[in-house]
Amino acid sequence: MVKVNSLYSPKKSVSKNTLECFDTLPIPKNLNTLLNDFSFLSKCSCLFVDYKNRYVYSNDSKAMTLLDSEFTGGTNDLFAEVSKVKTEREDECVELVYANYTRAVFIPVKVKGAVFGYFVYGQFIQNSDLQAWEIAQGNLLIEEEKEASKLVKVLSREEIEENINRSIRFVRVIASQFEMNYDLNSEIRKNQEAANELRIQKTFFENLFDHSFDAIVILDNDDIVIQANKEFLRLFEYSEEEIISKKINDLIVPERFKEEGLQATKNVSIGNQTDLTTIRHTKFGKQIHVQLLGKSIVLDNNQLAVYAIYRNLTQLVWNQKRELIIRHISDLLNSSMNSVELINKIGEELEQVIGVGQLFLELIAPDKRYLRAFIEKDKDFKAIDYSESLSSVVIREKRTLYLNEEQVNDFVRSNKLSLERIPKSWLGIPLIAEEKIVGVFGVTSFSEATEMNAESIRLLEELSIQLAAGTVKKANDIKLRILQRSTEQSPASIIITDTQGNIEYVNPKFCQVTGYSFNEVRGLNPRFLKSDSTPLETYKDMWDSVLAGKEWGGEILNKKKNKELFWERSIFSPIKDGEGKITHIVAVKEDITETKKFQRELLLSKRRAEESDRLKSAFLANMSHELRTPLNAVIGFSNLCDESLSITEIMEFVRLINMSGNQLLGIIEDILSFTLIESESVQVDEEEFFMADFLESIKKMSKEKQIQENKHRLGLQFKNDNRYSNILVKTDFHRLLQVVTNLMKNALKFTNEGFVEFGYKVDGEILTLYVKDSGVGINEDKKNVIFDRFRQADESITRTFGGTGLGLAISKKIMDMLGGSIEVESELNVGSIFTLKLDCILSTVNSKKELDTTNGMKTENTPLILVAEDEISNFKLIEAILKRSGYEVVRAENGEEAVEMCRKNQNIYLVLMDIRMPVMDGLIATKQIKSFKPDLPIIAQTAYAMDGDENKAIEEGCNDYISKPIKKELLLEKIKALISCKQ
Repeated sequence: MVKVNSLYSPKKSVSKNTLECFDTLPIPKNLNTLLNDFSFLSKCSCLFVDYKNRYVYSNDSKAMTLLDSEFTGGTNDLFAEVSKVKTEREDECVELVYANYTRAVFIPVKVKGAVFGYFVYGQFIQNSDLQAWEIAQGNLLIEEEKEASKLVKVLSREEIEENINRSIRFVRVIASQFEMNYDLNSEIRKNQEAANELRIQKTFFENLFDHSFDAIVILDNDDIVIQANKEFLRLFEYSEEEIISKKINDLIVPERFKEEGLQATKNVSIGNQTDLTTIRHTKFGKQIHVQLLGKSIVLDNNQLAVYAIYRNLTQLVWNQKRELIIRHISDLLNSSMNSVELINKIGEELEQVIGVGQLFLELIAPDKRYLRAFIEKDKDFKAIDYSESLSSVVIREKRTLYLNEEQVNDFVRSNKLSLERIPKSWLGIPLIAEEKIVGVFGVTSFSEATEMNAESIRLLEELSIQLAAGTVKKANDIKLRILQRSTEQSPASIIITDTQGNIEYVNPKFCQVTGYSFNEVRGLNPRFLKSDSTPLETYKDMWDSVLAGKEWGGEILNKKKNKELFWERSIFSPIKDGEGKITHIVAVKEDITETKKFQRELLLSKRRAEESDRLKSAFLANMSHELRTPLNAVIGFSNLCDESLSITEIMEFVRLINMSGNQLLGIIEDILSFTLIESESVQVDEEEFFMADFLESIKKMSKEKQIQENKHRLGLQFKNDNRYSNILVKTDFHRLLQVVTNLMKNALKFTNEGFVEFGYKVDGEILTLYVKDSGVGINEDKKNVIFDRFRQADESITRTFGGTGLGLAISKKIMDMLGGSIEVESELNVGSIFTLKLDCILSTVNSKKELDTTNGMKTENTPLILVAEDEISNFKLIEAILKRSGYEVVRAENGEEAVEMCRKNQNIYLVLMDIRMPVMDGLIATKQIKSFKPDLPIIAQTAYAMDGDENKAIEEGCNDYISKPIKKELLLEKIKALISCKQ
């Protein structure tokens, strides 16, 4: 039983009578192979059935044999039954269910727009069908169905649609094969009909050929004459014996038209028709204007020969073209072409007049010592002596000469000429303008003699009159054009006025500079450009000089149309006529605004350089003081330490040395930070953190600095935004800490009485931080310079407070990098408030961090720490710090030894890894240790405290990073945090 997809409804079947044209169309022999290939790719069986119910199966379509009996009901007409089914699908496919549960898709195969057959893709079921589940469970009712199910594929709807799309593409392939077979059969029938028609045409052609009034010639495919009619022999003055088996181009095509003749033959040989009006010549050299029609002779798709028909148009063409040629050449003479382009264009116009010859033009040079000669198709004129040209005879005798080869030889001998080549024929016509001969114009032929009739010569003589006048005019035009272009393309502004100062001309540069158009300024006096900044005496001096016949030059500040001021360097000159009378005044002006601006900027740059040099000198002097002060303490107290001192004195000296060392370190860190920021080598590393943690870091730093500055009497105050229990932000923690630290240090340094306060608050998504103090304050005129490098509020040698002058400059640049801002409010002897603003708030949701009650230390066993350090002094320092804090310490002197100790000792809790070590550096050692102990904490340490080292260490696997000289509290804090996480 067959079930039709519910989307479809029956339609009227296709009448087989409409397919009778395909009765002789065979099924391609390779169709079975194509079906097998498609079946392999789609993993489903397929078949093809045409309108005659001829079947072609794929090899694996066993189950599809049920399709015909199930669907046709015994009629064995599957094509007719499927044609009745109407589909709503745009691709016209029909999906059917047969043999209870099996599906098939019918795709129409169309030939010439008619459904020739169907390609059937089937033997599958949809995975959503009930039978798909039953097959999977083996629940089919009868043995026959179980056997058939083994041949059925279960597909999803997406797979079915994908196979339908494949089938549609496959149908296009097989349909194209049917189309080609159909076209081939049709072409065979047409050729048979054409052969009969050709026999009739042959008889008609033979009669037409012999009695035609036009000249006709038949050629083979190699351009060789096979046959010519009587009119052809008469027109071109040949006998039949003289032309048979000869190339047509060698018989009647002039040398000048050889290329055209070859192209016409080529066009016809490839099946194109040629139709043109051209010139041919007779056996005796007589020129004939003809209309040429050329066409190929084709039989059974093979080109057997070509034929050419020549119609004599000599008199008709001459009458029609003579006036047209004169008009065209007149237009050419009035054009802007140079002489070379002009002669070539005239030659194109006169092709049908001069035949095989070439135009030439020989002009008398300005110094009259030689001729400037040009022959058509040359690239340029060349200089020749009078004795090298027949034109010298025309110039001397002032008349037209038309000579054949023999006459040319006579003239050469009698006039003692030395021609490089002797022409076959030569026509020279004098060019006379203003009763003077300026040159010779004519036609020369070196390949073969050309016979020119009297009408052609008269036409050329008429043209020579126009050409002579045009030659003189063109020479004058060139001079004028050179002057005009030099003026219009001048990089300087040019103004021409009458003697009253009224503008008659301005060039484009003037309009570009001033913004005025020529129409706006014509007839005006240039005084509208005045800016009222130039003294009146300057203008008076200018006019007095020019009207006295002298040049005047100077610089004037003028005003543009848009009121913008600009500087001009101007030269005013008088123009005099032949009698010495001043008729006009010309002004040439150069815009020097940018030059003036550059001069001002150069002066300003000089002043800035001098100020920078002063600041640099002051900075170096200050830096010398700042560096020497702690160094003096370090060196001095170090020299005092000997056995004569008590332990109390030594400890005090050590404290002072440590304090001076920290001061020196701070100065160096400031210089390094500023250098890196200036070179744009600093990267911003954003991270998420709570402001409560940030506040704790600030508290700790501030208390340490308060002790160092000996400012115990100052009140340190810290305020958070009490509206929120915690605030989550995202920015560079360490850079922001660096900025606030700089501000807190400054506040402590410049405040002797009162308080220093740090706080922060939330304003929408903006985090505002501030540092407030009751210190010395800042003068109003210094607020704009304190953020510049090397600048301080007090730059005198007697200033009360020290410092490098880099702290606020560093802070300003860091805030710029973070996308924030820094501002200051201050009043002298009252105090200052520095405010930072950042768009960095992520959340203000309440959250509390769980505290580690063990303080990061194990309470049962003492942790073992491996110190990888090649310098014994550095190791001893670290060992003393760690052992006093209750840690066990072992040492590795290089990276390789550190790797082996970590591999063999399972009790190591943490590694303190020096980056620079012999044998194997610390970063390579870290990577190897992490390969077999990925959870072992490693802290990188280095004396190269540069930005970028920390990122590199973290990238190589280090858990944290510390720079030398190592601060005890910071080291212990990092160790406790990592050991606590491990426990």
